[in-house]
Amino acid sequence: MSVIATDLSGLPGFEVRAAQPRAALLIAHGLAEYADRYRSHALQLATRGITTYAFDQRGHGATPGPHTHIERFQHFVDDLQRLTAELAAREPALPFFVWGHSMGSMVLAAAAGTLPIRGAIFSSCSLEVFRDGPNPLHPVFRFLARTVPRVRVPLFLDARKISSDPEVQRAYGNDPRIPGTASLRLVVEFAAACEQVRATAPRLQLPCLVLHGELDGIAPVSGSQQFFDALGSTDKQLEIFAGQRHEVHNESAPARERFLERLASWIQQRAGA
Repeated sequence: MSVIATDLSGLPGFEVRAAQPRAALLIAHGLAEYADRYRSHALQLATRGITTYAFDQRGHGATPGPHTHIERFQHFVDDLQRLTAELAAREPALPFFVWGHSMGSMVLAAAAGTLPIRGAIFSSCSLEVFRDGPNPLHPVFRFLARTVPRVRVPLFLDARKISSDPEVQRAYGNDPRIPGTASLRLVVEFAAACEQVRATAPRLQLPCLVLHGELDGIAPVSGSQQFFDALGSTDKQLEIFAGQRHEVHNESAPARERFLERLASWIQQRAGA
């Protein structure tokens, strides 16, 4: 079993094929990260019969152009819609799922109602990520995002808030591919997308799994609770992982294994439905 680099609908990415696949999964990563950070997870999911794809969202990873910048959040959504349709057509015999982490959870939530998928997984839902601090939707910030859209603002992504695992913290803090800033335009678009998802979540009818670390200091756990409560799906599950931080999939080995087992078992159950 190996990671195969591939171009996914014009975006850099990779795939890991299961020997006897029961389902297919696409991963949408979070803000200021990239697909390759999910390689080990994809390899483990493949051993559980889940063929897994991941891609760099626009302005991230190996995509061209300025990093952590986008003109419209809808471009993230359009990419996910196009890519999911392409991969689902490539894997017509397999039930298809999408996992969105952090900002990726908002991209997924905005797109999910139109995707040809069996279910959606949201980790570290970022619905409340702007709860503390200045409101990016204040008229002044909206005006500046239109007039000087590429001005950089700090993200305050402290590695200690990412995971309690010291190795993960070191790797994150020393990774040159993780920028410490984003464009003001992206931040304002991201905040607006959160408000849109808040309004449209009751219309989402897909099976949904919502996962969050109890001690998440980046995206408050209240965001997942609010999102879960608002979901219109009759098949929805919420799990809060005690003592875990923002990247619930990148905690210490035993906790990471429990997370992946939870994710895989949920997919397997719905793949057989």
